[in-house]
Amino acid sequence: MSAATTLHTSDAFVLRTYPYGEAHKVVVLFTRSGGLVRAVAYGAQSKRQKYGAALELFSEVSVVYRERQGQELVSLVACDVKRLHFAATSDPVLMAMLAYWAELTSELFPAHQANDPVYRLLAAACDLADRHAQTPRPETPDALMVYVETWLLRLAGFLPDWKHCARCGVDLLSTPAARLSADGTPGCTTCLAYGRDISLPARRAYAAIQRQSPGDFWHHAPAADTLAELAALNGQLVCLALERPPKSRAVWQQLRDGMASVT
Repeated sequence: MSAATTLHTSDAFVLRTYPYGEAHKVVVLFTRSGGLVRAVAYGAQSKRQKYGAALELFSEVSVVYRERQGQELVSLVACDVKRLHFAATSDPVLMAMLAYWAELTSELFPAHQANDPVYRLLAAACDLADRHAQTPRPETPDALMVYVETWLLRLAGFLPDWKHCARCGVDLLSTPAARLSADGTPGCTTCLAYGRDISLPARRAYAAIQRQSPGDFWHHAPAADTLAELAALNGQLVCLALERPPKSRAVWQQLRDGMASVT
């Protein structure tokens, strides 16, 4: 092996795959030791491909990949399944939610920068999605969706400080009225004459998300109207962060609304 080539081993989540030539695929991975990595899986589209279910959405895998200096794509050497999430991915609404998380993760975080909090968040959230799929309940997974979305924004540096007005510093967890400006800045109504109103329950729910585990927040979720408000606020912040509306979020919303209409 040349000095310009490095072999890496890591656990990883599969976020996406797409064709690369006639016989291969590019696999977008979020690795525990190296963050976001785009790897070529040679032969992954051939009849004799060796990967099986390892390249399914949010499969947790153990990978070995070869990185060559100066090249954006790495080469996948080995990919062994550690855990699959068939229960969640067999449910259309949960599948759309996972696809949205994958898009956010691949767009919000830079390549080749390890981020263990993101990895642990995805691991815990996928386990909860599986548990939800295996023990169906009347409620939707909206609280889990909002929790993961909020934390991905926070870990990527795009979540504002909901505790204080960005201009005067007043405590937003006690003042009765607050707003979110068009550029994503939260503030009191004295400082912000225009913007999206943020209810006090929504502001307190943001604070709860940041001190609770995903399971605790889901099991003690705020009211449905508060979750809907958080989803709308997060949608604005995501569009600002990505500079576009994510397609996978619209798919999730459409499927989620369809599910709600038949329950």
